[in-house]
Amino acid sequence: MQFKIQNYYTNDDKMFLVVESIIVAICMLIPCILIWVDCDQEIRGSISKYVNMCDSHIFGLMFGIAGTAFILNGALYFKAEDDEKLNPSIKSNYTIDETLYNKKKIGKWYNLVFGIALIGVAVFHYNRTDLSMYLHYASAIIFFAGSAVVMFFIHDPQDRFYSRTLAVGSLVCLAIGLFSDEYLSLFWAESIALWLVAIYYLVENRRIWVQN
Repeated sequence: MQFKIQNYYTNDDKMFLVVESIIVAICMLIPCILIWVDCDQEIRGSISKYVNMCDSHIFGLMFGIAGTAFILNGALYFKAEDDEKLNPSIKSNYTIDETLYNKKKIGKWYNLVFGIALIGVAVFHYNRTDLSMYLHYASAIIFFAGSAVVMFFIHDPQDRFYSRTLAVGSLVCLAIGLFSDEYLSLFWAESIALWLVAIYYLVENRRIWVQN
């Protein structure tokens, strides 16, 4: 079975595919890598607490890569919009419908915000000072709550059921982890939420990859 990139999905199909694939991989791997490299054999209470592990630079590295990938993804949307201003005929070449096209234009903003939020999670320690704690949790809330909002409202109409299920599932898991950790620790709640975000981007990538 061969795959090819569908023509005219965006101005930069290959780059979009590469960047969104990096986002998927990082979201999938962050919890697994943190567990693997941690000197402590017990799983910590939350992803944030892995900043205290012996190789804490890996924590910063993972979130730095993830944040940079989101920011780059947003920058690609800005580039696509600039290309359309220089050459308005580009839009007429798109094979995607108007709803998905408009979603792409919105993507420049939420990807930038999510990227900055992920970097904020790494930069600001969760319990070092009051200011650092507030900024850390604000960054985490922006990313997880914002991702749920994007998944719920911004999607191809054909994917409405899947996207909204992912959004509700992520919020339910986070709520259980925050308020009833005897059933699901915050670490696993955050991990599941990250994996659901990754699945959302996989669904998006499906619009680029087509089977022959």
